[in-house]
Amino acid sequence: MDASAARIALLRAALVVLAALAAAHAARAAQPAQSAAVTQANLLESERFWPYRVALVEDWAPASGAKPLRAGTTGVLVRVEDTRLARIDFGRDGRFDVPVARTDLVSRAERIRRGDDDKTLPNFLMALGPRLVDPAGDALGAFPLERALPHRAFLTVFVDPSADAFGAVAKALAPLRERPALLTIVVPQGERPDAAVRETLRAAQWTVPFVYDHLAEPYTRSLLRADVALPALQLQTPDGRLLWEATWSQQTAADLRAALDAALGAPPTQDQETTP
Repeated sequence: MDASAARIALLRAALVVLAALAAAHAARAAQPAQSAAVTQANLLESERFWPYRVALVEDWAPASGAKPLRAGTTGVLVRVEDTRLARIDFGRDGRFDVPVARTDLVSRAERIRRGDDDKTLPNFLMALGPRLVDPAGDALGAFPLERALPHRAFLTVFVDPSADAFGAVAKALAPLRERPALLTIVVPQGERPDAAVRETLRAAQWTVPFVYDHLAEPYTRSLLRADVALPALQLQTPDGRLLWEATWSQQTAADLRAALDAALGAPPTQDQETTP
């Protein structure tokens, strides 16, 4: 089996796991009847009801001068930026921050809240979960989706494994494995075979999951705005709400710790861990 066929086989296996896990996750989902109706004003607080796909309800022309999009054009909801704008990936048509009012986002979210439409998994996990490689195994293989599901936050690291900065990034972020609620994911930059990325991560003793090479570039364009310099880090919730974002620098690690403490709470001290 060549490398391309192996990736396809692994992806198909991961999708089978996704289907099996979806029902279990849906059973644990929020109880819609006890939740407030979704409105544009409370979209950020209603992220568990964000739909995976949305559509334009009227024609819309991007401010960048890109080709206008027609009403009915559908895309993947990357995240809600604020109550006014949503980042949407329209595939070949581009990725844009679109006014929420020009989309059916609120109505689709409300249908999920009421139980009219199903939402099987949080959006970020739905997008990346089946597309991760596990570098920790003896052979190249998919990262099990069930291992990603329990995490409350995800740190996405956009870095070239062959760049000079990679060693410093890996060394600074490796201790984050001590935070059980956080999963770090590498989105490798540059064109490097999956096996080479795996070996680089293992050599750095930083065996965190990474996105398949052939998908890394489109997911980088989807998740990162064009004005964010690389290497870059994003901290997001399971549904993709952006908690923190930065270009890597010597100060980044300290800023990230503060962001993690705000999102997940401070990690226990050694005294707290040993107290019976």
